[in-house]
Amino acid sequence: MIGTLLAGVAVGLVLRSIGYPFVGEAVYWLGIISTLAIWRSTSLTLFDERDQELERRTAMTTLSVFAVVVVTGASAARVLAWTGIYTVPPVLAGALYGYVVLFLVALFIGAWYRYRG
Repeated sequence: MIGTLLAGVAVGLVLRSIGYPFVGEAVYWLGIISTLAIWRSTSLTLFDERDQELERRTAMTTLSVFAVVVVTGASAARVLAWTGIYTVPPVLAGALYGYVVLFLVALFIGAWYRYRG
């Protein structure tokens, strides 16, 4: 299942890079649709408790790494701007706000799973 997704993405990227952007995009979506079709149509258990634990640890580690990036990056951007040493470009400020939105969505989804009926 993951192989289908990765193959679709890889072939899509190659086709885009050699000048076939629309065919590459079609192959990319074909990989996604094939993955969803395999996931929804099989009765086999594709993931077990070990996979769920790996996904949980991966998500927590990723959020922890980006929490450090957001906290230190936002603080450094403010200090540099206040001292006049460097003004953060709007695209970088937008990226930091994007990370903040990511954490808000993660908090909302975590609360949803914790407190849903």
